[in-house]
Amino acid sequence: MIPKRSMLLADTALLGVALFWGVGYVAVKAALESFTPLWLLVFRFIPSFLFLSLIFRRRMAALTLPAAKSGLLAGCILAMSFLASTTGLVFTTAGKQAFITTAYVVLVPLLLWGATRRFPGGGAFFSALLCFAGMSFLTLQGDFSIGLGDGLSLLSAFFLALHMLVVERSVRDHDPVPLAVIQIGVVGFAALFLAPFLEKFPVQVSPAAWAALAYNIFLGTVFALVTQNVAQRHTTSTHTALILSLEGVFGAAAGAMVLGEIFTGRMIAGCALIFISILVTELLPLRPAPAAVPSKSRLGGARVEIEALAEKDAV
Repeated sequence: MIPKRSMLLADTALLGVALFWGVGYVAVKAALESFTPLWLLVFRFIPSFLFLSLIFRRRMAALTLPAAKSGLLAGCILAMSFLASTTGLVFTTAGKQAFITTAYVVLVPLLLWGATRRFPGGGAFFSALLCFAGMSFLTLQGDFSIGLGDGLSLLSAFFLALHMLVVERSVRDHDPVPLAVIQIGVVGFAALFLAPFLEKFPVQVSPAAWAALAYNIFLGTVFALVTQNVAQRHTTSTHTALILSLEGVFGAAAGAMVLGEIFTGRMIAGCALIFISILVTELLPLRPAPAAVPSKSRLGGARVEIEALAEKDAV
């Protein structure tokens, strides 16, 4: 069982990640005025990878082959998520994508249930549904429909949920910092491989787009992804999904301040529901899980000890 104090500190760190990712919706939208989606990922993730590789060169040098494989698996899943979300943002609004992406709040316990055949706990589902309802109050508009951008955003949410489960397993066995660096590199070089064939190189970039890119490099990528990987060693994937879903709240607040959007009564009610869901997650005691019959499954080729995941996420 994870010590409550360690979990609280990890959850607080994840709150910072949610803040920077939430504001990042506005930053990405601004950067897309000058960059195409794939080239934006190239300029965002490759400098982040090189910077972190230099800062943590000793820890990268100590990287083992099993850790590298885990990082590559998580990186491929993360790359799919960012490719879907960044491309989707071209065809939908930032607010609508913020809502759809938080579907990972519900998908995490569902994926865990499907992988382990064990119910993760009523508290986890209750909190997830509260949070999902809050997000709908906060950002869902009357003309909601599933278009291309919305579908890509939902696909991104699926890969994010899968990514959280894989990272939770990987960081228990390996140093989380090199794992994060590898994941960032995979996203950047995957985009670099695809971009020359699918998109034109950006030749005119506005100062606002460069500023948005700098934000996404240092706060949305370097800080956020390393912090997420480190924090997930001390908390559960259910907690991670719920707290990171607050990015939608922060994104709406950033939209109000930067874009002049107005908070309605419904949006305030949504914030309240999300806050309650976080309280439910933090205050419900972790009950011990019943003994499980040893069983293993493969997740994208990686061996996952699913009983441990179920035990950690039982609430």
